[in-house]
Amino acid sequence: MEISFSIIFVGILVFFAHFFAWLFKFVRIPDVLLLMCIGILIGPLLNIVPPDFLGEAGDLVIKLILVMILFEGAIKLKFQHLHRAFVGTFSLMLISFFLTMGGIGLLLYHFAGFDIVPAFLIGAIVGGNAAAVVVPLIEKIRINEESRTTLFLESGMSDVLSIVFAFALVASLEVGVFHIDTVFFDIIKTLIMAIIIGSFSAFVWSLFLNKIHNIKNSAFTTPAFVFIVYGVTELLGFSGLVSIIFFGIVLGNIPLVVFSLQKKHRFISTILHPQPLSIRELSFFCEIVFLIKIFFFIFIGLSLNFESMPILLLGLLLTVFILIVRIPAVLLSVPKSAAKFDASVISVTIPRGLAAAVLAIIPLQRGLEEGQLIQDVTYSVIFFSVLFTSTFIFFLYKTKIRKLYELFLPGFSPNPEDGSAEYPIEEKKNDF
Repeated sequence: MEISFSIIFVGILVFFAHFFAWLFKFVRIPDVLLLMCIGILIGPLLNIVPPDFLGEAGDLVIKLILVMILFEGAIKLKFQHLHRAFVGTFSLMLISFFLTMGGIGLLLYHFAGFDIVPAFLIGAIVGGNAAAVVVPLIEKIRINEESRTTLFLESGMSDVLSIVFAFALVASLEVGVFHIDTVFFDIIKTLIMAIIIGSFSAFVWSLFLNKIHNIKNSAFTTPAFVFIVYGVTELLGFSGLVSIIFFGIVLGNIPLVVFSLQKKHRFISTILHPQPLSIRELSFFCEIVFLIKIFFFIFIGLSLNFESMPILLLGLLLTVFILIVRIPAVLLSVPKSAAKFDASVISVTIPRGLAAAVLAIIPLQRGLEEGQLIQDVTYSVIFFSVLFTSTFIFFLYKTKIRKLYELFLPGFSPNPEDGSAEYPIEEKKNDF
């Protein structure tokens, strides 16, 4: 009987997810926030589903979900938008990360009584945005493609900074030494190698797609190869997430790659015949990602700990700080050609997610004295950062906070529809 109720509940969730996506067009409340609230309701509040209901397979399932979300988002990016957004993306990623890590580290050290290394460790863990939260959100808001690309790339690549600095700080807690030169070398090496692996794998896969398209029931072969690329990259010690981003980007732009080959290397282009993904495959991936993101955001809600009010309050204060330092990061990095509304959206997009949750577990697993505290503070920041991002995007549409944010962000271009009450959003095929 319990299994029957569980299956019914899953079906109801899918219908609710479609309804929430449709509802966003009218009330501008992001569906990710509503899905998180369902997770909080059935988890910490009512204890219907325990946080560890997935058991030891939980981390694997969540990582597979993140890989699929990143791949589906990356394959929509176009080279012309990447070219214009790349410099701004790296500037935003670096400035936002170091302002967050440095500021939180100093705040926790001077005002919260933390030792200096654990303080900066928390800052590193929550320093980068969560792609699994950012990607579904930006797909529902009509902003310029360069701004959308900036947010996507930043959320995917900032994990590298968080991972490298977090591991370096954990190691310094264990051995008492922190090597800054080694950290920066690891970051550069990880990024470059992940980009090479992802891009090369995408081109190789495109050569096989022509034959694979002739195989019956082959729609899931590309995601299967994506999982392999992610796993191999991680085994080699580089960032699997970055490799998947560039795998998707190259595969999504294969027609342009083929055109470039034909112009520069006519002999090679007569031998090689790269193929893009079919419309059927792209549609299939969109549907899969729509379904799996439901359970990802519910899982975030399930994982929250509401037992300690001081920890919750500390997480709230740290999230407010992240929101504040995001404004100078945007002012210093985002091109002034961006619309004021775009700059405002980038400023309030501060969600933390899977990478932070996974990194927060490591100090506890290593047996460090502050491990449990680090995990609890991080989980609190994850909750409030997703809550703030969702609600502030709602406020940008529905309240005068949009005008207030535009005062804090001078110098950006006028909005395309200046004077209107709200911006239109894109129609999605999977809306209710």
